Amino acid sequence: MQFLINQLLLKRHILTLMTLLLGGAVSWGILNTSLDSTFNSILSEDDPYREEVEQVRRDFPPSTGVLFAFLSTSGDVFNFEMLHAMEDLTNRYVEVESAVSVGSLLNRRLNAVDADQFHRDYLIPDLSTLTQDDLNSIREIALNDEDLTKSMLSPKGDMALAFIKYKATTDDQATRLSIAESVVALRDSLRADYPGLTIYVLGGVLFELDSHKAQIKDSRYLFPFVVAISILLLWFCLKSLLFSMCVFTVSFATIGLTVGTVGWAQIPFNQISIMGPLVVLMIATADGVHIVSIYVQGLHNSLTKLEAMRQSLAVNIQPVSLATVTTAMGFLSLNYCSSPGIYGFGNVVAIGVCWAYVVTLTLLPTLILLLPNRKIPRPLGVRGLISGVGRLVAQRGNLLFRGGLVLIVTTMALLPLNKVDFNRFSFVDKDSDFHHVMRALSEKIGNDQSLVYSVHSGQYYGITEPVFLNQVDEFSRWVEHQPEASFVTSYTDLLKNLNKAEHDNDESWNKLPVDKLQIIDYLVGYQLIQEIEPNLEPIFNSDYSAIRLVIGTSNLSNLELLHFNDRIDQWITANLKPEYKVTHGDNSILFARLDRSISVELLKGFTLSFILITLTLLIGLKSVRYGLLSVIPNLFPATIVFGFWGLWIGELSPYILMLFSISIGLVVDDSVHILSKYISARRDGKTPESAVQYSLDKAGPAITITTLSLALGTFILVFSNTFYYQNVALLLTPIILVALLLDLLFLPPLLIKFDNWLERREYVGVKLEASR
Repeated sequence: MQFLINQLLLKRHILTLMTLLLGGAVSWGILNTSLDSTFNSILSEDDPYREEVEQVRRDFPPSTGVLFAFLSTSGDVFNFEMLHAMEDLTNRYVEVESAVSVGSLLNRRLNAVDADQFHRDYLIPDLSTLTQDDLNSIREIALNDEDLTKSMLSPKGDMALAFIKYKATTDDQATRLSIAESVVALRDSLRADYPGLTIYVLGGVLFELDSHKAQIKDSRYLFPFVVAISILLLWFCLKSLLFSMCVFTVSFATIGLTVGTVGWAQIPFNQISIMGPLVVLMIATADGVHIVSIYVQGLHNSLTKLEAMRQSLAVNIQPVSLATVTTAMGFLSLNYCSSPGIYGFGNVVAIGVCWAYVVTLTLLPTLILLLPNRKIPRPLGVRGLISGVGRLVAQRGNLLFRGGLVLIVTTMALLPLNKVDFNRFSFVDKDSDFHHVMRALSEKIGNDQSLVYSVHSGQYYGITEPVFLNQVDEFSRWVEHQPEASFVTSYTDLLKNLNKAEHDNDESWNKLPVDKLQIIDYLVGYQLIQEIEPNLEPIFNSDYSAIRLVIGTSNLSNLELLHFNDRIDQWITANLKPEYKVTHGDNSILFARLDRSISVELLKGFTLSFILITLTLLIGLKSVRYGLLSVIPNLFPATIVFGFWGLWIGELSPYILMLFSISIGLVVDDSVHILSKYISARRDGKTPESAVQYSLDKAGPAITITTLSLALGTFILVFSNTFYYQNVALLLTPIILVALLLDLLFLPPLLIKFDNWLERREYVGVKLEASR
C-alpha cells in the first residue's frame, strides 16, 4: 500500500498528463452518443412472447400513424365548430411529414344499407349545407354504428378521433422525431384556429418525442442545477471554493470519460441510463471529498502539503478501493435483469465508478497540491455536527441502539404491504398529450389497452375454410362475454356483417357464411375496399393463412391483464383444434409480464450482489466480524424506507425495485469508511468507545458532506419531467439519508456493544481457564 502511495505522489505529474491525454481520447466518444426513447429500451429481451409479437407484426404489418383526439366540453362533438376543425384536419393532413392518408368522421363512409336509406355515401355531407337538425340526425346515425363507437367515436359522442397515416422512407430516430414535430405543428395550428376546442395528439412518434424532450429537459436544466447546488454545498462544507472546484473538476472529468466510453461502445442511452452520469457525478464527488477532508485535517496538524496528502491517501485508499469495488458490484448486478433500460443504467454507473477511482487517485492529488495553502479552511462546516453526534453516541448509545433495532424490525414487518405494478407510460410527462389522450380513451371509449392475437390455420388460404372460421368465431364470442373485454374485432365480424348486408340487413343472416365460394367472394370485396380505404388495418396476412384478432380492454392493472391473458390461453388450449396455432401480437402483454420477470430478476441480482459485496468487505476489512456487521447499515436503509412506502403508498414499479441494488451500491461507501477507521483504531489498541470517536472524527465529516451532496442531487429529481424519476427521488433520497443516520447513530453503538460483549466473553473464558 505504501509503495502505491509513493508512486502516486512521486509520479503525480506524469500520471496527470497521462490521465489528461487518455481522458481527451476517451471523451471524444461523446460525439458518438445517441438516445433511444422507444419502448424497446424498456422491454425485456428474454421474454418468449417478444418473438411472437415481432412475428405477428411481420405477418400483419402495422401502419404507422398518429391519432388526433377532439374532446368536447359540452358533451357533444357534433357541433359546427368541432366539425369544421375536423374538416381542416382532413384537408391539411399533408402538412404531416410523409403523410399518405387521413381518416375522420368527415370522410367516414356509410355501410351499404345506410347509404341506400340516407341517399349518400358519407356520414357527414358538405358542412355548408347542414342545419342543426341535420347534425342531430347525423349524431344518431353515428352513435348507432357499433363499428364507429369502437374505433373513432365515444359511445356518448363527447370525443372523436381522427387518424393520419404516414409512410417514412427511413426508420431512424431523426426521421421519427421530425414527423412528430410536424404533427405537433399541425396540432398547434388547429388549436390556434379553434381556441375553444380541446385537441390532443397521440402516437408512437409522439411518445418518443415526449420522452426525448423530457430527457433533454432533465439533462439541460436539472443536471446544471444539481451541479450548481452541489458546488455551493461543498463550498459551504469545505469552506473553500478552490477545493470545491478541484473536486468538481475531477467529477466532470469522470463524466466525460464515462459518457465517452459509452459513446465509443456505440451503446445508446435510454430513459433510465440517461440519468447514469448524474449518479456518477455524485460518486466521483464522494471519492474526492474523502481525500480532501483528511488532507485539510493534516494541514491543520501542521503537516506539509505533501505529507498531508500522503496521510490522506494512507487513510483513504483502502476504504475508497473497497467502496469502488462494492459500488460497482451493486450496479453490475443489474445485468441480471433482461431489460436494457435497467442493465444499461447499471453498466453506465459501473463504468463511471471505475473511472472515478482512477481519476481521483491520478488527477486530484496533483490539483490539490498545486493550490496555495496561505489560508487553510477551518473548520469543516459539519465538524460541529459530528462532535455532537460523538457526544450523543457516548451518552445515549443504549437508547440509540434500541431505537434503531425497533425501527428496523417494525419496517421489515411492513414490507409485505408493497405490491409490484408497472405503468409503461410513467416515463412521460403528466402534462403531455399522451397522458391526457390515454386517460380519455380509458374513460370514454374503454380502449386504453389491447390484447392482440394471431390465429393461424396452418394452410394457404386457410381463412376461407368454414371450419377454421367457426373456431375463430367461437373464440371471439367467448372473449366478448368476458368482463375484462370492452370489444373484440376480427375478420369473422366482417364476414358476418357482409353476410347480413347481402341479405337486406336481415338479422337472421348475421352469421358466418357456410359456402366457401361466398367467403372468397367477400374476401375479394374487402380487398377492393382496402384499396380505397387506406386507413383500414390488416386483419389477415398476405398468404391468407392467419387472422388477426384484437381485444380492447380498459382500466386493468398489469396483474389483471395477465390473469385475463392466462384465462384466454387456457380456453384456447381446451377448445381450439391443436393445428390452429395462436400467438400473442401486442406489447401490452409484454409490459404486463415485466412485473413478474423483472421483479424476480432484480431479486436474484440483488441477492447475488449483496453476497458478493459482503464477501468483498470480509476480505477487504480483513475481519469476518466487522464484515458481517456491515450488513446492517448497507441492507436496512432500503428496508426501512420501503417499509414506510408500503404503509403510505404501497405500489412499486419493478423499475423502482432496482433501488435495492442501487442503494446498497451507494450507501456502502459510508459504512466502509466508518468501519475501516474503527478497525484501524482497534488494532492500535484503542477501546471500542475511543475507536468509535476516532472513526467519527476521521470519517464523519466526509461521509456527511458526500451524503448531503448525494441526497440533494437525487432529491432534485423530484422536479423531473417524468413520474418515474420523481418516484426514484422520493425513495432514493430518504434511503441515502437513513443510511447516514444508521452509520452515525446506530452502527457506532452496535460496534461498542458487540466488541464489549466479546471482550467480556473472552475475559470470562480466560478466568475459567485460569481457575482450572
